[in-house]
Parts: sequence; structure tokens; C-alpha cells
Amino acid sequence: MPKFILMTITYIVSLILTFSSYFIKINGQSSLEISNRFPVMFAPINISYMIWIVIYILLAYWLVMNFKKTTIKQTVLFSNVCILQAISILFWHYELFIVFFICTVMLVLYLFFLYNTYSHSNNALSGRLPISLYFAWSTFLLMTNTSFTLTSYEWNGFGLSNPLWAVILLTIGVVIALHIRYHHFDIVYPSVFIWAFVGIAFHNHLDELLVTTAALFLCGVLVVGILFVKKKPAYQK
Repeated sequence: MPKFILMTITYIVSLILTFSSYFIKINGQSSLEISNRFPVMFAPINISYMIWIVIYILLAYWLVMNFKKTTIKQTVLFSNVCILQAISILFWHYELFIVFFICTVMLVLYLFFLYNTYSHSNNALSGRLPISLYFAWSTFLLMTNTSFTLTSYEWNGFGLSNPLWAVILLTIGVVIALHIRYHHFDIVYPSVFIWAFVGIAFHNHLDELLVTTAALFLCGVLVVGILFVKKKPAYQK
């Protein structure tokens, strides 16, 4: 019971701050108002963030179904993820971008550790699936938020153009997603990147044809990876 209470409290705090950041002005501005100030191409259209609704619904289901099943390790990791999610939002709204970036990196690492507490075959709604969804979206956001942070500090990109950097990040995203697909036998993780890349295509549309074309092409690569990558893990945890 104490484990469930701890996870529930941190979950609720994280949920409230996550959704309020999009609809309520914190420090005089919403989350999207801050991000829309920066000319970042590796960013999805605003509606893409609706995936948070699915993530938190599935996490709520995961919490209820694991009322007495979570280990101490899973409890600590999940609670830390929720706390980091909440405080990173505050750092973002107060434009403490470096601290925000550090928190986001830690959040993704904790999610990775939590993700690895499940076997490769446990893709049920009460098992790895909600964590995989959250992990994938947070990984994508880490890449996006890196772009926002560097742009806010007027990074010159080593002389490379913004569209080229966007394509590089898209390619890195595909490599990460296919790695998870191949080594963890996970179709949810790359599916989230498809959702994100479609959002990037709509965000840039015809204004940045290179980025839009690359995003849609790499969506196709991810679909092929989901359909035809069949390697099963060599061992079960």
C-alpha cells in the first residue's frame, strides 16, 4: 500500500503540471508559447502533444493493475520519473534551459531503467507497454528540447544549416527507434516516433521541403522496421 500511495501521489502531481503547462500560463506563459518562440524545425505540430492524454491514461491503468505487484525498484524509478517530469516543467517555464535539459536527461535514464525491469515479451497494458510509450515520447522530447536549448543560446550549428541539423536529428531518432525495436522486440517505441515525425512534417510542411520529405521518408523506414524486424531476444529477463 505505501508503494502504491507514493506512486499515485507523484503521478497526480506530474499529471496536473503536465497538462496545466499547456493550458495555464505559468510564469506568464504556456509551454507551447515558449517553444513557438524558437525557430526549431525538429519539433512537431502542436496537436502532436495530445499523445500525453494517451500516456497518462495508460499509466493510470498501469498503476491500478499493479496495485500490489510493483517492486521497490519500480516504485522508486516511477516516482522519480514523475518528480522529474514535474520539476522539469517548472524549469522550462522559468526558462532555466540548462537545468531543464539536465532534468530531461535524468528522466529519460530513469525511464530506461524502469523499462528494463520488464521482460521483452511483457508488452501487456499492465506491463511494459505504457512505460514504452512514455519512454519513447520522452526520448523524442529530449531531442526536441535539446534543439530548443541550443537555439535559445544561439548555437551556430558548426556552420551547418538548420534543415540539415533537423534531418540529422531525424536520422538519429530512427536509429534509436530501430535499435529498441530490434533488441527489445518492441513495436510501440518506433510507433511513437512515427507519430512524432508526422507531426514534424506537418509543422514544417512546404516551408522546409527537405525536412518534411525526410520526416515522411523516415516514417516509411520505421514502418518497414516494425513490420519486418522479427529478431527475438536471445534471453528473457
